[in-house]
Amino acid sequence: MATTPASSPSIIHDVVEQHAEEAAFLWNLRNASTDEPHYALRHLAALEERIEAHLDGLRVAGEAGLSIAWARLDQYGGTGELFVVATLALESRDSTRLERTLQFAESVPVSRRGLFGALGWVSRDALRGQVAAWLDDTLSFRRLVGVVACSLHRADLSSRMQQLLADDASVRARALRLVGELGSIGVREQIRVALKDDDEGCRFWAAWSAGLLGDRTSAIPVLQDYSTGGSVFKWRALDLVVRLMDHDSAIAWIRHLGRDPVHLRLVVTGTGILGDPVAVPWLIQKMGDPALARVAGESVSMITGWDLSEQGLDGNAPYGFTAGPTDDHADNTVAMDLDENLPWPNPLKIQARWEKEHARFAGGVRHLSGLPCTRETCNDVLRDGYQRQRRAAAYSLALIDASSPLWNWRARSDIQINTLRTQA
Repeated sequence: MATTPASSPSIIHDVVEQHAEEAAFLWNLRNASTDEPHYALRHLAALEERIEAHLDGLRVAGEAGLSIAWARLDQYGGTGELFVVATLALESRDSTRLERTLQFAESVPVSRRGLFGALGWVSRDALRGQVAAWLDDTLSFRRLVGVVACSLHRADLSSRMQQLLADDASVRARALRLVGELGSIGVREQIRVALKDDDEGCRFWAAWSAGLLGDRTSAIPVLQDYSTGGSVFKWRALDLVVRLMDHDSAIAWIRHLGRDPVHLRLVVTGTGILGDPVAVPWLIQKMGDPALARVAGESVSMITGWDLSEQGLDGNAPYGFTAGPTDDHADNTVAMDLDENLPWPNPLKIQARWEKEHARFAGGVRHLSGLPCTRETCNDVLRDGYQRQRRAAAYSLALIDASSPLWNWRARSDIQINTLRTQA
């Protein structure tokens, strides 16, 4: 049932409604940007400042603000609308508001990411005492919410992990993921058992965590299968498995995949993850294929650190090229353009730059953003890199020390910035 916004002489309804609308829209934008190639930490910070400004407008409006936010959620049922309501409810620590929010999220699964986003947005203090209650709840969805909150804040669940790893599939999968995020080496054996779980998500997250915890022998074959399959875990699997393999094995696997044209995009992306500068000339060749040009450019940037747009190494789309849905009603293409936010590379300019600078790149050495992939390099990338480079740095740091938590490159920028400052 839709909530009728409370009237109040102290607020202007249209202004408060605009705050609710803008906060939802901007959070959706921010949520999508966390794995985009053209967003850096400073861009996330700018978005978050705008989101907070609109949330403040709703906070000042009090009950009327929450009522208006609920009216929009009832009307649209979107992730952004749920984020707004859930953030206000969590901050209020009001049990009635929280219960209503959880019931909505459970009944409208497509909106749940908004609730999860709010869990990561609010402070740990706003969740204090509440997470334990969720973890002890008889409803599996509430237990899932509790695990997600711990995942987003990298909170240790060692005392409950055994119980969670035997829970329902959705809870179990998120707990298996949390093991890798926390670097919980003490449950390696349970992770190894979970590699044969009946649930696809549980098997993937078991392999993912096994790899982060240093059990490469168990993780690599499972992640390779996911990389070449058609599941939703395909690209997540590729992102980690190439980093887990030793250099020669990774090259051999990528070359093997390259024999099948179906895997060419995977090969181009995997080559950038591998980070060997020796592959740059081959990637430049692939820029001649419109379907691969932009992802090949991204792989070159991942290895060399060159910002194609900022450094004048970009170009124009090939004449007549179209990708994703168009306005042509006769065009049945419905898939989105995977490379929409990547620049079109200029192969001639990049080739000239490579001929000039290639001597400074050591072959056979994994590079990230132009430098050998060391702890120092990764920390620099976490401060200044774009989100996909920062994700690469986070994985690399976790693999340097399997017992350390995986850096949350999607966390609020103020949390990340403060942590980076303390580590400097």
